[in-house]
Amino acid sequence: MSDRVWDRKTGQLIESLHLGAGLETGLARGPYGVGGRTCGRYVCRACGQNLIARALGPAAKQQPHFRHESGSECPASRQRRERARDDDQVVIDLRDALVRAWPGVPVDLVLVHAPDPGDGDGGTRTALPQPPAIAVCGPEGTVVVERVRALPCPDRVRARARAVRAQFGPGAAHVWFLAKDPLQFARCKTLQVRPRGVGGAAHATVAPTEEQLAVIAAGGGVYWLDGQQVLIPYGVHDFVHTPREGEDWDFNDWRRDWPNDWRISHPVPAPTATRWGLVPLSLHQLTSTKAAFSLREAREVMQRLEDVERARWRRRRADARELHASRHAPPAPAPPSPFQQPARSDAPEAARPAGDPPLPQPRPGADGYVPPAVSGTGSTGDAATSAAAAPAPAGRDGQQNAPVPVIPPLPRHPPLIPPSPPPTVLPPQKPGPDKRRGLRGVLRTLLRREKD
Repeated sequence: MSDRVWDRKTGQLIESLHLGAGLETGLARGPYGVGGRTCGRYVCRACGQNLIARALGPAAKQQPHFRHESGSECPASRQRRERARDDDQVVIDLRDALVRAWPGVPVDLVLVHAPDPGDGDGGTRTALPQPPAIAVCGPEGTVVVERVRALPCPDRVRARARAVRAQFGPGAAHVWFLAKDPLQFARCKTLQVRPRGVGGAAHATVAPTEEQLAVIAAGGGVYWLDGQQVLIPYGVHDFVHTPREGEDWDFNDWRRDWPNDWRISHPVPAPTATRWGLVPLSLHQLTSTKAAFSLREAREVMQRLEDVERARWRRRRADARELHASRHAPPAPAPPSPFQQPARSDAPEAARPAGDPPLPQPRPGADGYVPPAVSGTGSTGDAATSAAAAPAPAGRDGQQNAPVPVIPPLPRHPPLIPPSPPPTVLPPQKPGPDKRRGLRGVLRTLLRREKD
């Protein structure tokens, strides 16, 4: 007895024989195959062989059941039968969720007639058959949902995409819902994003496989279904900022990884994307519009990520220019030291800075100052005295010019100032006999004064 039976005539999955009104007893051969071929009406989901319906009439003494045409048990292994049953059950659960989300909209399980070897020819299939697809026929068009454990090879993906458009029309949308693969999701790290520029979020990223890229190239959509959460992909293009003139990107603080940046491609990831980022949405948000998978909220998140992307690039380049300007700025002049001594006015001309005006020379006639004679030989003193007493030569107007003053030499040693004697410290005096300390002494002094 088979667990799941596919009805080629109605194109439906027979889940229970008690609800299968209109079923035919026996082998029930007819033109039910692809292209009008004559084959059995019922087929096993696990092995693909034709089945014979038994005890379908109301007067039958046995329970309704199917058996293989060969009369033996299903040639598929137990593991293969369980896997086929689990895959079909996942599709049935998703179909029921879509029926609840879209009341009144036709949601059916259909079999996509892809030109695969062994499909509908009654032979034993070597590969596990694909589970049925979900067809949602709404006012905005037909959406065909594929819920599989893993994608088939790229050739079969392209073949199923062509079969969907040939069976449901060229405008039919072909969507694949995948289960989360722990190995694929653990390969790439999460991406820290700020969709609104303020609040941060962590988006999971995956490296797309060849089969997933084939779905995108065929015009389909790839989504991941994890319980009631749906993951919508967008393209993440990793790159390193190229330094421009006037920019330095070798930050030494918390901005160390700022040269490593990324850009987004949406709503469909570009083929050249390094990895795919995933926007999490609930199944209710995805099916909020009747008979159509509404990606409006996911696309709004992607658009906000692109807007924040430009602002992020401007901020990082502004910091790179600021870092370059701080490193190549001219040094500021040093402030004057408060301990620097001013230049002495009596210093020689060589010690004074260049550009200072010469010190004014005193006039001997103005204040009556006459320099004394330099001590030494007598001739020198007499010459200085005679030079001071001799009249000055007359000028052009007959007036006498002022004599050139003679500056006395500096003393060899500065004047000695004797140090002041240390202050005399008197020894502390003891109070006399009449002088008492404390309150008693004060009272005795007052009493003595009153008696006197």
